[in-house]
Amino acid sequence: MSPRDSGPSEPDHASRGPAPSAPAPEGASERVVDIKRATLRGVDFRRARFDRFGLAGCLFLACDFRGVRLDRRYQPLFSAQPRSVFRDCRFENSDLRRVRPAYARFERCTFDDAQLDGWRAEVAEFVGCRFAGTLRDVWFFGRTTGAAADHLDPPRERNEFDANDLRDAELEDVLFTRGIDLSRQRLPLSDRYVRLDRLQRRVAHARAEVVRWDVQPERLAATAMLRELTTRWREQDDLIVPRVDARSAVPTRVQTRVWALLERILA
Repeated sequence: MSPRDSGPSEPDHASRGPAPSAPAPEGASERVVDIKRATLRGVDFRRARFDRFGLAGCLFLACDFRGVRLDRRYQPLFSAQPRSVFRDCRFENSDLRRVRPAYARFERCTFDDAQLDGWRAEVAEFVGCRFAGTLRDVWFFGRTTGAAADHLDPPRERNEFDANDLRDAELEDVLFTRGIDLSRQRLPLSDRYVRLDRLQRRVAHARAEVVRWDVQPERLAATAMLRELTTRWREQDDLIVPRVDARSAVPTRVQTRVWALLERILA
């Protein structure tokens, strides 16, 4: 599926210029935006002023969300169905921690220094997007999952996650799971990350060596680490993770030794 044919069609009444804003009726206090199946082109959401937002099946083209703190009022942007598509939109320095990507599709969008903490992209799609700065506690899924997967319109089993650029991102508890092809992404090249394929086979071989380690505390910690790897990545056979996880109960020395073992196996 290419970015050109993945989104809603562009109707003749495509919106341009300042962000949509619906003035409140006389005697009312709420400012409401309610648009269905429209194209919004070049809208600056930094100037948006509204109390309720209802957008579904829309195509956002080159819209500007830079520096915007998106709160719950913005959630319909991402969770309404039919889903909306964001193409060539800018989210640099935006705070997206209070919204979830839900059903949205993002194409060629930039998320430099955006705060995405807590995002679980269970049914969202990302194609050709750029991520830079710290990504913390973000999970991307290659296959649809969770309760939202049962309500997709139209139904699908896979999330497209392709050609994304994460070379300038700092990955902290970032999980790529359920069949994401990491070879199709541009990933950080720093030595502080471990990049492995054929994970399950490597873990199986590593277990056979770890059981022969002489120091019992290190052997037990390594066994626990391997068990966690097979559980967390049970549906993903390649990974990229920091070589040392400061929050892990496994000692740094053991983490380093286990990763070195896994890298050597099948090399």
